[in-house]
Amino acid sequence: MTTQSGSRVAPRYVLIALLAAPFAWLVQMMIAETVAAQTCYPYNHPLGTPIVWWMHPLLIGVSVLCLLAGAFGSWVAVRNLRRIAPLKRGALFGERRTRAELDGFLVHVAAMSSGLFLFALIATDIAVALVSPCRWW
Repeated sequence: MTTQSGSRVAPRYVLIALLAAPFAWLVQMMIAETVAAQTCYPYNHPLGTPIVWWMHPLLIGVSVLCLLAGAFGSWVAVRNLRRIAPLKRGALFGERRTRAELDGFLVHVAAMSSGLFLFALIATDIAVALVSPCRWW
C-alpha cells in the first residue's frame, strides 16, 4: 500500500479513493436513466409500465454493483486516512514536509469525495427502490 520508504500512500490508492465512488455514481445514473428512458418513454410516448420485464431487476443489480464499487472506494479512502495519520502528527519519516502535506491534502480530498458520492449512491438506490421509473419524478 505504500512506497518503499513506508511514509507515503501509494498514488494508485489515492486515485482509487478519489475516483471510484464518483465514477460508480456516474455509471449508475447513466445506465438507470438510459434504460428507464428507452423502456418507459419509447418514441416520447410515456407508458404506465416498462416494455421489458427485466428492467427493474436490471436497475437493482446495477445499483448494488455501483454501491459496492463506491463502498470500496470509500473503504480505500478511510484506509488512506489511517495511513497518513502518523505523518499528520509530525512523524515525517525523513520526507520533505511539503510532500507529506501534499499527500495529506490529497488523501483528505479523496475521503471527502468518496463520502459525498457514497451518500449520493445510497440516496439514488433508495430512489430506485421507492419510485417507479415509469412515472413522472
